[in-house]
Amino acid sequence: MASAPPLAGITTYAETMRAELSVDETVTTLRRLARIERRTLLVLAAHLSAVPEWEVKCALALHLWQDAEHCGWLRERVPEMRKPPHYLDRPDDPSLEAFFEELVRSRSTRELLTGVYRVLKPSLIEAIEAHCSRAHPLADHPTLRLLRFLLLEEREQVAWGEAALAALGGADEEWAPHLSAYLRAAGGAGGYAERTGELPPARALEPLELVRVPRRDERFTRLWDSRGKLPYDERPHDEINWRMLYVRLTEMHAVELVALTLYEWPEASFDVHRDLARHLWDEARHSMFGEAWFETHGVGWQTVPHDLSFASYPNTELEPHERYALLYAAEHTAMRRDGKRAHYEAAAASGDALVTLYQDFDWADEVLHVHLGRRVLVEHVYRTTKELDDAAERIWEDFDRVPEADRQLSRSDWWDEFYAGVRNRSVGSTPDP
Repeated sequence: MASAPPLAGITTYAETMRAELSVDETVTTLRRLARIERRTLLVLAAHLSAVPEWEVKCALALHLWQDAEHCGWLRERVPEMRKPPHYLDRPDDPSLEAFFEELVRSRSTRELLTGVYRVLKPSLIEAIEAHCSRAHPLADHPTLRLLRFLLLEEREQVAWGEAALAALGGADEEWAPHLSAYLRAAGGAGGYAERTGELPPARALEPLELVRVPRRDERFTRLWDSRGKLPYDERPHDEINWRMLYVRLTEMHAVELVALTLYEWPEASFDVHRDLARHLWDEARHSMFGEAWFETHGVGWQTVPHDLSFASYPNTELEPHERYALLYAAEHTAMRRDGKRAHYEAAAASGDALVTLYQDFDWADEVLHVHLGRRVLVEHVYRTTKELDDAAERIWEDFDRVPEADRQLSRSDWWDEFYAGVRNRSVGSTPDP
């Protein structure tokens, strides 16, 4: 008599006959993988402001968040496996730590992408695949399930990295063997390979110089300390939409603020880093809302003013928790009746389904961000929500002097020209940007 596949369809009787990796061995591997994921997200956070290429910033934001999620999954699995203390934040392998100290000192976009996507991530994938090939498919199905999802995203990251390196002229031929030597000394990502070979001179002997004023490539011709002097007279719904799409586009400064906040807040718990990584990725998505809309409507989105002060001021003048309080102040203000709700309602009234969708998700994300801000800052820095709100208001007042001074410049009156240019393209004309 025919029967349904046995063992819930996850394996066969024959495959259950092998017995290799124990709980202790599995925990050791998962702890190491979690350490790699966390160190990698910190490397990406350290460099996000430094890379000038917009497309690379967007991808680093995604991969940073994915790595935070991967680390979280692994950290949640370890305590399920009977082995306290868990040592989830303990650096167990000095050679692995030395590799990351070299990686974080990458000096260019090509070096960074070479180190992450040509050297580290392929070794990480190999280590995960090796573990999966030895893990018992029934006894350790929960681990294999999460590693299957993790592998999916890691392979996508490597594919993006290889395409990006090809666009940038290929991997850096000097940096790749340098980092490979340090990773070999750590036994590869898995830690089980033979540790052989001499190490080249360490860059880690040099101080790490972080880039605090965000960089943009040569396509971005107007880098300002504000978005210009907004016209506050009554405007048609379409023009409100275009303004909001421009604001979405230029939210990359929030990404760059959160990135250095994350990297320079090492005493924060992993849960804080995971929340910041999610917030950072959401802001990058919002920037891409504007990018995608303007690109598909023929608008030169690189040539409009891009505000850097919301990242450069806090990254140079404020402590990490104060930077996040500044961002919290901006997003808490956006919850007013004339904020996100009004922008969504204007988009809906315009009849533009795509802009309405973007504003709908932006509004939902910002509600989450206010919650994240309170959870991170009240639980870890300020004693009460009122203390946070008062501190955020003071920090905002100090910061606002920077864009206010920029708005006094005559070039800040550019909005009517912008509206006219977008309007021409929206009706089918294609003048020069």
